[in-house]
Amino acid sequence: MKISKFLVMAAAALMLAACSKVPAGNVGVKVYLLGSSKGVDVEELGPGRYWIGWNEDLFLFPTFSQNYTWTKEPIDGDPTDESISFQTVEGLTVNSDIGISYSVDPRKVSVLFQKYRKGIEEITDGYLRNMVRDALVISASGRSIETVYGVGKAALIKDVEDRVRAQVAQFGIVIERIYWAGDLRLPEAVVKSINEKIRATQLAQQRQNEVAQAKALAERA
Repeated sequence: MKISKFLVMAAAALMLAACSKVPAGNVGVKVYLLGSSKGVDVEELGPGRYWIGWNEDLFLFPTFSQNYTWTKEPIDGDPTDESISFQTVEGLTVNSDIGISYSVDPRKVSVLFQKYRKGIEEITDGYLRNMVRDALVISASGRSIETVYGVGKAALIKDVEDRVRAQVAQFGIVIERIYWAGDLRLPEAVVKSINEKIRATQLAQQRQNEVAQAKALAERA
């Protein structure tokens, strides 16, 4: 009798160990690793515990908003430089930290996995980063350095956001925002030249305003 109880308890422990949990706010995708049914389970798994066999794997996709920043400086002990570089129409190289906020459509989790065959972290670090980098390269290639560094900075990142959003929408990634996560990094000589040009433009505008004001006062007199 004791042996029987022991076997039951052992079997229960094994079953519990084979169960995987899909936490609240996540959708799971069961993947068959072997056999003719190898592929992705067509039905997404909602929050709960599920039996995962020895030839199966479970990938979790959070459906709440995710935020990630690709930075030059180490974050959480990761020494990898994840910042993104691009070039302007003059061929000048600009580097910056870029942030992204997005969520995953729970109805398209299987579609997302079938497309990339990776978990959400690998998709973010690899595919999404590459998309943002490529969009920056394309969008910045027709812009001058003064535009990128100055008044056109917001328009540039908005164009990148629109490009990436259109690219991933069909696979269930909902882009909420792509943004500059810090100052743009340019060679010091380029920054100095741009600032001097901006100051010269502002001074010329100021003198033009003073001349117009003096003329108006003279006409009034």
